Amino acid sequence: MAELAKTKSNDARSAKADFLRKFGRNEDGSIIIMTLLFFVTMLIMGGMAVDFMRFESRRTMLQNTADVAVLAAAELDQDKDPKAVVIDYFEKAGFGDTIIGEPDVLKINGYTSVGVEAKFEMNTHFLKFAGIKTLAAPARATAVEGIADIEVSLVVDISGSMREPVVPRNGGSSSQSKIEALRDAAKLFASSLLTPTKYRNKISLSLVPYTDQVNAGPDLFTAVGAPAIHNYSHCVDFPDSAFGTLAMPASASLSHVAHFQSNPARRYGSWDQTYHVVDSPICPQQTFERIIPLSQDYSTLETAINLLEPRGSTSIFLGLKWGTALLDPSMRPAITSLTGAGKPIDAVFSGRPADYPVEGVASGTQKVILVMTDGKNDYSYRPPAYAYDSPAEIAYFANNNFRYGMYTSYYGLFGYYNYHWLKTQWDYYGNVTYTDLIQAYSPATGDALFRDLCELAKEEGIIIYAVAVEAPTAGQQSLAACASSPSHFFDVGGDELSTVFQAIAKQITELRLKL
Repeated sequence: MAELAKTKSNDARSAKADFLRKFGRNEDGSIIIMTLLFFVTMLIMGGMAVDFMRFESRRTMLQNTADVAVLAAAELDQDKDPKAVVIDYFEKAGFGDTIIGEPDVLKINGYTSVGVEAKFEMNTHFLKFAGIKTLAAPARATAVEGIADIEVSLVVDISGSMREPVVPRNGGSSSQSKIEALRDAAKLFASSLLTPTKYRNKISLSLVPYTDQVNAGPDLFTAVGAPAIHNYSHCVDFPDSAFGTLAMPASASLSHVAHFQSNPARRYGSWDQTYHVVDSPICPQQTFERIIPLSQDYSTLETAINLLEPRGSTSIFLGLKWGTALLDPSMRPAITSLTGAGKPIDAVFSGRPADYPVEGVASGTQKVILVMTDGKNDYSYRPPAYAYDSPAEIAYFANNNFRYGMYTSYYGLFGYYNYHWLKTQWDYYGNVTYTDLIQAYSPATGDALFRDLCELAKEEGIIIYAVAVEAPTAGQQSLAACASSPSHFFDVGGDELSTVFQAIAKQITELRLKL
């Protein structure tokens, strides 16, 4: 019996062992187990993604709220308490309890700085299974409004084509001429920069009207050391090498531009070569047509702008040369000599033009040029040296335009002995020609010099806004290439000029956001 019991016990153990061995080798149902494991893992991962998406959404909303709040609070025209403005923005966005401490407000030297730091804690739904119960969304923003020192050159076209009527972009007609549109726009631009008291002593504006040439005026002309040969006007011819730098060249390389008019005079609304008057010399002769350097006197600028009239040809590159020179540190000695009591420039600007910004170093001065034209670089002529080398000849051409001098040449300044030379000024059809005038610049030369200046200015960090007003394709292309970026170029109709100038003025003084 004992043996029988022992045998049964062994059989039972063997059966169990066989069962366990078979169970261990059996793979039925393993896929289901793996599927369940993967499914649980996928649920957890999907849940984590949902938590992270919720977190990123709330973080973005919080940061946007911080940005908008400090921008609104820092606005210098804001009449409410900056801290209250920030808190109000956060509360209305549903983040009222997320601000850490209080908004930081600093007002000093014409600047308003507003900063805020916030943190939003979000409870997780799925990440808590991984031991992460909350996610913290931080936000920080600082906005500064205030004006760093800003130097602006406003380079405006007063060439003859500016007398043409404005052509509205939306069709129809206008009773306004392009020069009238420019006057309105330039006054609005100057007013936007100079009349707000918050910008006082921060912004200097140089007005540079140009046509065939640019009249520096007697003070600036003398300050840069240009040699004078007459006192009728004060334009300067530069060597081509002067356009390879933004600096004002040495006085020895400058020359005084002859005061004469190559076009016939304008009478009864049309050109008349028998009329001697010099009304549009290549160097603008009126006091209001001179450069007004580094000014913050809106009244003086307004008076000059109101009197601007269309003149002769178009030399955009010469306007830009003066515009950039008035931002270049090399002009500082000349500007200093014109600064102080009883002088044309406010004493507060005695240290200008400031140095250019250094890469990687914060600059306290922003330099800006706004250059506009309704045309393109054109031909520019000068009288031959032998016709402009005596006081009598200089005086004659200051009072008698070149075409009139040629038309009446037989009895005129040069007399019968010079009749053959004068005869060459007439073409086959009996029209006065430019045969004996000296070509100072061609359109191609002007375009090349303009292009060089634009590149140099941008390399030095000068911001260039370029505005083409109903300009031909060549003018549009030159200005578009000159602008600091495509968004700094404007191709507009005369009826849009004031809107564009005002928008540019706003961009110059706009808020700066630091995140």
